[in-house]
Amino acid sequence: MFFTFLNKDEPRYPDISLISGYFPDVVLTYYYNSQLTIPLSTYWEMKQMAAENTDAGAPIREWELFFAEIDLESDLENFNSNEYLNTVGPYYYPLTNTCIYLTKDNPSPAEILTAEDLTILINLERTPEMDAELFSYYKSRKGNKKPARNESELIKDINMCLASLREIEKVNRHVNYMNKFLEQRYAIVEQENLKPREPDNLPQKPQKEEEKEVHSNNLIPFSRIVNRKKKTSEKDPGSNYNHDMKIYIIRYREYEKACDRFKAVLENWSGYQDTLMDNCFRDIEMAENKIKKCHKSLQIYNTILAKSFIHSIYQDSHTLNLFRHYLETGRAQNLQECMNLFEEECHWSEIKASQERIENTIYFLQGANEDYRQASENIDRIIKRAQGKTNQTAEV
Repeated sequence: MFFTFLNKDEPRYPDISLISGYFPDVVLTYYYNSQLTIPLSTYWEMKQMAAENTDAGAPIREWELFFAEIDLESDLENFNSNEYLNTVGPYYYPLTNTCIYLTKDNPSPAEILTAEDLTILINLERTPEMDAELFSYYKSRKGNKKPARNESELIKDINMCLASLREIEKVNRHVNYMNKFLEQRYAIVEQENLKPREPDNLPQKPQKEEEKEVHSNNLIPFSRIVNRKKKTSEKDPGSNYNHDMKIYIIRYREYEKACDRFKAVLENWSGYQDTLMDNCFRDIEMAENKIKKCHKSLQIYNTILAKSFIHSIYQDSHTLNLFRHYLETGRAQNLQECMNLFEEECHWSEIKASQERIENTIYFLQGANEDYRQASENIDRIIKRAQGKTNQTAEV
């Protein structure tokens, strides 16, 4: 949900830059009622960096304590050495209702959350402060509907409009983010029977070949007996089953451990749930206050645009920058001249684009027959005639 602003779907794999740069409580803010998956390679790198870091309050040392708190290290040695285990978990952090997994998989870049990614989200969460210069200009223009007295006043108005557009874009992006934040938190508090996620790594028990065969009667076809003897002579049919059963037992033990962790969390879930709900309601209040503050800022910036000397149809960044360029270079001395010059340039751009389209069409049709050649000459005459009329109008 938050991660659409990063152009990532669900990046659940923190990398070493995130673990070394941000504390667990900051990261887990974005994983309420969700899951994190720690790549084993990242975990070992974290352990090595934590051992070399002498600062007890460093983020990476906090992560080491966090993993110890959720008892992740208890299965680490067995998981690391066992070739039949690819992922273990979940381990539970009930204060945010987050499930933690440890995996040997190597995630794709789109699945990884980096320190740079989290910095983007944190910046989006910060409410943009009201621009002091824009607020001062807003108060001066609040009831002023008189036209600009000179070029400098018009240029200042253009600069204020450009700054307002930038601030509006910034504030709208923040509001969109906070709405996503509210949506996520409301989804938690409105959920019925909110509980930790049950272990989902139940392995499938293997079956012997004899158990898989189902006969409609007690007679076994002679051909099947012959085929079974051939298979037996080539390879012991019980060897695969024994191997699969060994893997099943190993994985089932991990499932049982996960179930024990789940039961332990459920025993004290009411207290954890109260804390989680309190945090969610606190976040909801904070987000709603931020959005209200943003609406006040937007009202001020939009008022600057509404009271501007420039009509709303010209209030986009490209056009405003052109108007300022006209005034600063002396091509125009007032707003009316800016608009006339802008419309004239737009008109010539349209003629040029039209001429290019016609020339491209003629190029493909050229040489087909005499009619196409004459059509080309007629079109050229029409274009020259139109340009001549435009020049006469401009001179007048």
